[in-house]
Amino acid sequence: MEAFCQNPYCESPSFKEVPVSVKKPSDQVRALCAPCEEAYTWGVQHGRKTTEARKLWILAVADRGIIADVRAYCSKVDAEKGLIKYLRKYQSYNGDDNVQVAYQWLCEHDEYLGVDIVQQKHLSVS
Repeated sequence: MEAFCQNPYCESPSFKEVPVSVKKPSDQVRALCAPCEEAYTWGVQHGRKTTEARKLWILAVADRGIIADVRAYCSKVDAEKGLIKYLRKYQSYNGDDNVQVAYQWLCEHDEYLGVDIVQQKHLSVS
């Protein structure tokens, strides 16, 4: 174990070696003093709870450049179904449930309506 804390901002004697990870859990250890070890432990616990990355699909509809509707979905298919639902409710769409038919209808009927379906990462707290 190192004689001094390996926190670059601390010059205290080391107290304990703690596991740190670079590529996989606990592939390295670092010697820390008692206050730094406590702060590190709390940070690791918090980090494990907040870094579960998931992906969302965002449906954004703009009418004449003004955002008319924005919704988040778990999959692209759900976002496309949401688009069809929006078109039926607000734009008098009465075509099939096929998203390609809906896009074709958009091209033919409403030159001011813009639609984006994009994938977005988000962090969730578990």
